[in-house]
Amino acid sequence: MKEFVLHTRNCINNISLYKDHFGDYLINEVLVESILKDLENYPIFTRDIFQNSLYEILIKDNGSKKEDNILINACSFDYLVFKDKFLIKNNPHLILDGSVFIAKMLNISNLDIVLKDYYLEEKDILLKAIAEFEDADFKYKINISIYDEDSYYKDKKIRITPSYLESKKYVFDLETIAQFTYLAHIGELSGSSDIKGTYILSLSGDIKEPDIYEFEIGRSFKDIVKTAGNFDKDYSIKCVFTNGFLNPPMDIDTFLKMNLDYSFNTIIGNGGICFIREDRCMIRVVLKIVKFAKSISCGKCMPCNYGFDLCEYYINRILLGKSIFSDYSNLKDTAAMIHNMSSCLYIKSLAHCILSTIEMFKDEFLYAVENKITLYSFI
Repeated sequence: MKEFVLHTRNCINNISLYKDHFGDYLINEVLVESILKDLENYPIFTRDIFQNSLYEILIKDNGSKKEDNILINACSFDYLVFKDKFLIKNNPHLILDGSVFIAKMLNISNLDIVLKDYYLEEKDILLKAIAEFEDADFKYKINISIYDEDSYYKDKKIRITPSYLESKKYVFDLETIAQFTYLAHIGELSGSSDIKGTYILSLSGDIKEPDIYEFEIGRSFKDIVKTAGNFDKDYSIKCVFTNGFLNPPMDIDTFLKMNLDYSFNTIIGNGGICFIREDRCMIRVVLKIVKFAKSISCGKCMPCNYGFDLCEYYINRILLGKSIFSDYSNLKDTAAMIHNMSSCLYIKSLAHCILSTIEMFKDEFLYAVENKITLYSFI
């Protein structure tokens, strides 16, 4: 595939520009067989917790009863990713085009696009794109509904939580839709089977130029880090979090030896990568992850609802210099309990990340417990 047209410098924010670059919307073309073949040759994976192949989703269970609607998840709760606003602002028609065409491929007539409550500008952009789509007289029989989280709850009586998203058969994130639409329009025109498309990464933390970047598949992470301004020369990086804190931390040397490749899809996942330099207190980093986990918990199962509160309690005791040695072991046991017994795969992954970080930086936790002071700041 060629490079995507997702960058700000290539912003396509109206239907005339979209048609100039891509031609008509996909629903006017008979493309299903060729698109499925391209998807098989150029794998696109969802950025949800399952990271399934889009090709497998579209061809699986064709004879069975399908859900009556598709959910486009533009209210992502992935920590440190921030892609949804970027994608909507730069090319709303790319998202709308792919969403409608996937609905037609699956023979589903209802399409729900759910945004964060505070995505007011993005909601107006999508509504304008839908109006342009309708005014252009494209033929379709698909009902498109735009929701924020609150209006979705009022209409469906359902909260957007990890457990709900995991229970839905057809949930697509914006980046998956954008990749699919681009491939469907011009991917086969690249003329080279060696070109495998691009991946959007959200680089954050202790890197000189944190931002959202788009890189060709195959680029080395060493080269990617250089593009983002590299690290502060006065500090080394002690760990890297990938997949928006859904994976355990890894050391920087291992990370820089890898390339951006589909074989590392489980490592990259949603593309959120956070660098932590040597003078950061890992106890406070873990506390941030715990607070994020609490914010997205649906609260229906005891391990998650009770467990993260308990994790926060033990961490605060350590940070305040009030802890005893059993607080460290109790913290680990609580994180393990959440990982083993919670009902959501997303929460399980967060708990595994928390537990792995506690074990990897055991010395920092034990130092704080024994000395009533952290390694990197006074209590």
